[in-house]
Amino acid sequence: MAIKAITIKTIWPDALALSHAVANLIITESNKSVQQKGYFTIALSGGSTPKLLFQLLAQAPYKNNIPWKKIIIAFGDERFVAPTSEESNFKMANDALLKHVPVNKKNILAVQTLKVTPSQSAVLYEQALKKYITNKHPFDMILLGIGEEGHTASIFPKSELIGDKKNWVKNIWVQEKKMDRISFTLPFINRAKNIVFLISGENKAAIIKKIFSKSGAALPAAMVKATENTFWFIDKAADGD
Repeated sequence: MAIKAITIKTIWPDALALSHAVANLIITESNKSVQQKGYFTIALSGGSTPKLLFQLLAQAPYKNNIPWKKIIIAFGDERFVAPTSEESNFKMANDALLKHVPVNKKNILAVQTLKVTPSQSAVLYEQALKKYITNKHPFDMILLGIGEEGHTASIFPKSELIGDKKNWVKNIWVQEKKMDRISFTLPFINRAKNIVFLISGENKAAIIKKIFSKSGAALPAAMVKATENTFWFIDKAADGD
């Protein structure tokens, strides 16, 4: 019997409460996945709200209840900067979480940004993902945020990544940010079993309202739909009501 895809929107008092809720979801899903197939795959996102989540996951009780040795960790997008750069999603995740937990280094799939071109980086990253991700076993969970114009990962409005069904990963020049980025494509994101949006702050209230209305249907974040559960964890400030 096919699993019906559902969207679940929940509102939390603040970013900390939201982060605790997502941390609990990660405990549940990671343990369930390890029992079912022996490992759990998750793609992390950048930004301030995920950083708070990562800091929680690096501490007890969360740290002690996650099967770190059996987790494959990837990144939904990455800025084309050195892994030591303050703009690197990898550096943020590493500083806040990865170096504090017993995850196997070989199971951290970081985007290569040194000694390669952006297009080579995208090809290499897709190859790395294919060791763990298949049509039968897509990502168990992808964490995402949104920008104030409705982008998610590095998929901005009208981006070629919205309709790219051929590539899992693509390099893109983001004119708005004057930067090369490496990102999952939208069709690849939508293969995931669970997608979790973490949205906090009143600066996101206007775009959240638009995403959940007909006028926002063409925004990249509004087009994200997991094969099983699409979770929107939103704090009161971002909900705006």
